Order: sequence, then C-alpha cells, then structure tokens
Amino acid sequence: MNIIENINKKLVFDKDEICAGGENDIKEVIRISPVSLPEDYIEFLRQISGEDSYGPEFEVEDEGLSIWIWSAKVALENLEEFNNPNFVSNVWLFGNDLGDLVYFFGTGKDGFGLYRTSAGCLSFEHAEKISDTLTDFLVNGVGIDIATSL
Repeated sequence: MNIIENINKKLVFDKDEICAGGENDIKEVIRISPVSLPEDYIEFLRQISGEDSYGPEFEVEDEGLSIWIWSAKVALENLEEFNNPNFVSNVWLFGNDLGDLVYFFGTGKDGFGLYRTSAGCLSFEHAEKISDTLTDFLVNGVGIDIATSL
C-alpha cells in the first residue's frame, strides 16, 4: 500500500515536498537499526527519502500539532543527537513533534510498535505506545489521539 497516497484525513501535509529515492540511505538505516524494521516503514522511506528530502511534516488538523517523520538521511543524521546508549541501542528513532517528543520503533511494555517519549527522558518507562504499525498510524488514524495528547 502506498501510505502517502492514503494518509488519514486528520493529517495534512505538503505533497510537493515528497520525493522518492534515497536507496543508499535506506540500506544504511536497515543495516544499523538495532531492531527489525517493519516493511511498511521501509516502503514509506522509499516514498519520502529522495535527494534533499527531510521527510514530511504532518499537521494534525484542528490540533495545532505537527509530526515530522524523518527521511532516511535525517534519521541517520539524528542518531548522534540522542546520547543515551542504553535506550537507542534498543530502538529506531524515526521522527519527532518539532518539540520535545520523539517517535520510535521498539518493544516496550505493550509489545512491538510505534512509541513516543520525551527527548529529555529517553526510556521505555515513560514511553507511550501509539500504534502497532506505521500504516495503522498514518492511514487508519490509530494513535493520532495519543500523538496529540501532552
């Protein structure tokens, strides 16, 4: 399924900023990720990781909140920013809310899936599960209410 073409109606973004590509960066993401990355995420990266792409910023309609899902290149660059080896060695960080929350894949208290936690307190202890899959989140809207709550 093409996630970009089926984004949930609650999420608004600029389609002109989306470009496919970035296969070398995607291969590097797959190679270095400490967790097995879901196929829908890999396919999504192929849709958004073209040259000079930072990844889409989704505005949650009527909520005043943005969710930025990083392109493969930006995800790789952001690895160095988060200096908590015990946490980042067990998750793959893939986005943020343009504030203090980060989004990641990992296995927390509610099983494997998409989670969010404070960038200042990187731990599963404080993480909230958003959804099981990226498709559930971006297409089916599962967890948008969690992502928009503070």
